[in-house]
Amino acid sequence: MERTDRNEKDDAQRAKLIFITLAALVTVLLIVTFVYASKARTERNAARQELEAVKQDNAKLEQMLKDQSQEIDALKKQIQQLEAKAKAKPAVKKKAASKSKKSSKSTKNK
Repeated sequence: MERTDRNEKDDAQRAKLIFITLAALVTVLLIVTFVYASKARTERNAARQELEAVKQDNAKLEQMLKDQSQEIDALKKQIQQLEAKAKAKPAVKKKAASKSKKSSKSTKNK
């Protein structure tokens, strides 16, 4: 009977040892998982902050682009107006110049 009692005690101790080993393994795995989760959370937060900064930069750049586009449009209109004025002035000058040439020729002929 002593042997059976010893065997039962040895079996019980082995079962306890296996249970404790498994519990320690699960605990270690949980700790490792929490550490990796914390690192991932930190990286995610950093990525979110970077994304927010990029969105703000994008909004600023879009606004700058709109402003520059408006300036370009205004300058194009100004160029068109100046070209129209430039085309109109030579026609007036030519007419005035041709009249003055005719009048000077007519005075010479007399």
